[in-house]
Amino acid sequence: MKRFSDHILSIYFNNTSFWIFGIITALMIIGAWWNVIFIIALIAAVGFCALLVFDYILLYWRGGYIEAHRSMADILSVGDDNPITIELINGCLAPIQVSVIDNLPYQLQRRNFNIDARIEKGETKLLKYSIHPTTRGIYSFGNIDVYTSTDLLGLLQRKITIKSNKDANVYPSLIHMKEVELKTLSKIALTQGVKKMRRLGHSYEFEQIKTYVQGDDYRSINWKSTGRHQTLMINQYEDEKSQPIYFAVDKGRNMRMPFNELSLVDYAINSTLAISNVALKKSDRVGLLTFDKDFDVFVKANQNRGQLSMILESLYAVEQTDLESNFNALYQAVKRQVRQRSLIFLFTNCNTLHSLQRIKPILSLINKQHLLVTILFENSEISDLADKKARTLEDIYENTIAEKFIYEQQLIATELNTIGIQTIVSKPEELSINTINKYLELKSKGKI
Repeated sequence: MKRFSDHILSIYFNNTSFWIFGIITALMIIGAWWNVIFIIALIAAVGFCALLVFDYILLYWRGGYIEAHRSMADILSVGDDNPITIELINGCLAPIQVSVIDNLPYQLQRRNFNIDARIEKGETKLLKYSIHPTTRGIYSFGNIDVYTSTDLLGLLQRKITIKSNKDANVYPSLIHMKEVELKTLSKIALTQGVKKMRRLGHSYEFEQIKTYVQGDDYRSINWKSTGRHQTLMINQYEDEKSQPIYFAVDKGRNMRMPFNELSLVDYAINSTLAISNVALKKSDRVGLLTFDKDFDVFVKANQNRGQLSMILESLYAVEQTDLESNFNALYQAVKRQVRQRSLIFLFTNCNTLHSLQRIKPILSLINKQHLLVTILFENSEISDLADKKARTLEDIYENTIAEKFIYEQQLIATELNTIGIQTIVSKPEELSINTINKYLELKSKGKI
């Protein structure tokens, strides 16, 4: 009895059933004056009830089971499309139409999500979709609700709830990290925007003597070997390895600005993870600093096997704040913790010359002890606004303000370059590629 009551509670009428019920009711009302029409309506009602019973049997006979399983990675990537697959198995007596509602985490704010499909008798079907998380943290997935109706009649709809609670951690983008690694460390790098820098100096370990080809540095010609082989031979050098590289991430108020649903902090975090992976592959040591009002996270530059995992966990735990960033705290942390001359990439967002004047003396002090590269963010929306064709007086005002903002950012970069601080001004979506290009350039020149 309990089982039958559960069946009744999980049954719903489809729209077709309501239309048929409404027509039969209208015929019965009309039949109050014409007996023939009433009899027709009565026969239609009996036939309709019989079809409902038959539809019920098709849905429930011998269990009429529907199985569903969700497949997804345990670790998801922030700012990327993460694939999810739902496997459905039809155990009913007939082909069915299904509407699948996966109870997604509240962070995604997708209230009307569902997938419709048709499944043959005994068939297994894979339903695929993707989610695009924009914040790091724990994402809790709920049960899977499957609404089924027979393809033959489709008068009734059955709700089946499948327990599938699961928590997934959204980390800094591992997908982006692997893409950048592929572009940087493979031949694809030559066509995908990562520059291959030619070495200019000799601060490298000797590797081998090889035949000269056009484009090689003529200063590396080995004249003794050239005389023996009767062709130009040059000395090939190997990059110096195990150079310390630190990524300093500003997580203060200025870095909360969103672009394409991700904050500047998350862009900086994704780039830090991607470049750390590349630097470790090139046998350099990598470390991490984060700060806002105070200095908080420090990972010493190292090259051991678990270094990337340590950086990943540290970046995962970074929380944005509304506090004003204190660059004095960064300087004190670098002075105390970073004893060896290192390459430091500083991710920050300096929008005005006034704010630059406050932090310029501190950046200059850091640059005297280390090689500092300051990474600023270009506001692509303002660039688009400046390029927009002005048609009204309001458009002229907007263009002028946008151009003033862009000019001031160029002055900031010029001012930093004037005092010897390397500067990158990059759109958020191009941040990793531009930073890696700078890393390869500095490494090729032997400055680290």
